[in-house]
Amino acid sequence: MEKTFDNTFGKLSSAPDHTIVNKIFEYIVITLPTLDAKIDENENTITNRLCKCLNSRKPCEYPFYFHHQNKENTKADTSTDFAVFGTSAYAQDHNIWSDDYPALVKFEAKRLSSKLPKKREKEYVHGEYRERICISNSGGIERFKNGRHGRDVAYAGLIGYIQTDSSAYWFRKVNEWIQEQIKSASDSNLVWKKEDLLVEDYAKGTLSCYSSVSGRLYGDNVNLKHLWIDFTLR
Repeated sequence: MEKTFDNTFGKLSSAPDHTIVNKIFEYIVITLPTLDAKIDENENTITNRLCKCLNSRKPCEYPFYFHHQNKENTKADTSTDFAVFGTSAYAQDHNIWSDDYPALVKFEAKRLSSKLPKKREKEYVHGEYRERICISNSGGIERFKNGRHGRDVAYAGLIGYIQTDSSAYWFRKVNEWIQEQIKSASDSNLVWKKEDLLVEDYAKGTLSCYSSVSGRLYGDNVNLKHLWIDFTLR
């Protein structure tokens, strides 16, 4: 990796130069290009396979694991696509004595495809609206901004499955959609700023990585990492 991911979490004893959240993102970056998926598969199928891959290949000294379809709010029946939790070793090192401790990082996954229905074409950024009324709260970035996902984490990620076009194309499109929200937000309760725009961290082969910082409905920020895998180059 040419660039590490800065954060303020405690350090791993097995990786003294990196924090645990850094290690989580770096491990995904290493593993994602090896993921075997068909170009036309849906995001849930691919993400299920990704979580299995991440767990089965994870070095035993890494004190975290990946949980697919992580339930966030039972009353609202919401869940993130997957979340990362510490193992018992991590809990002991941080004096956590409950099985119900918070996630370290939460992730959403989205297809980046020009073949999606028109009402879903901007779903990576925001959900479906009609006359300023939310019809579907399905937006990847927007869900982290409005608190539907990841309210309890400071760091989150979006996995992008590129199924048509290129990473450069989607980088432009996603930032165009964010610019539209900056000018006139679909949800009047949300404030979009230039910090929401994706900034490139790293790009090589089938993998590209970006960063952004999103202001949340509650007044704080969530730091986002966008990790995209290009299936068109397979």
